[in-house]
Amino acid sequence: MADSNSPDYKALFLQAEKRRKEAEEQQKQAEEQQKQAEERQKQAEERQKQAEDESRKEKERREQLQELSRPTTFVEFLRHSHDLLSRPLRVETPSRSTTGKIPIPTGKYCPARLEQWTDCSALQSELFRSVYSYLQLTPGGGASSVLIFA
Repeated sequence: MADSNSPDYKALFLQAEKRRKEAEEQQKQAEEQQKQAEERQKQAEERQKQAEDESRKEKERREQLQELSRPTTFVEFLRHSHDLLSRPLRVETPSRSTTGKIPIPTGKYCPARLEQWTDCSALQSELFRSVYSYLQLTPGGGASSVLIFA
């Protein structure tokens, strides 16, 4: 019948099966750990990218603010004023318009009549020549480094 020296095949099979399952389990755990490590790496890279983007945006905001708040020359001031004041008006919808009678401007300064200002161009030219002379600028160029609104 059964020889005492003969191997127990069932026990050997069960041991081999147990080792195989343990190896599979270890393999699954290793794969899961690898996945988690990759996910952590991906999240770290994403956080770093977001931090870099935020840093870049903050730098751009600082540069824009610095550009907007830097001292300007008189010529730049005039150019920006002209650009701002010469923009065309936008037409709004009629529902946003004033309706009914316009109230009398009680307690406010209001012209009683309008007259044509014939010498406006001459007076304006004289005023600009006076300002340019005071700031020691030459109309059309010259030392435009005089700073205003610092």
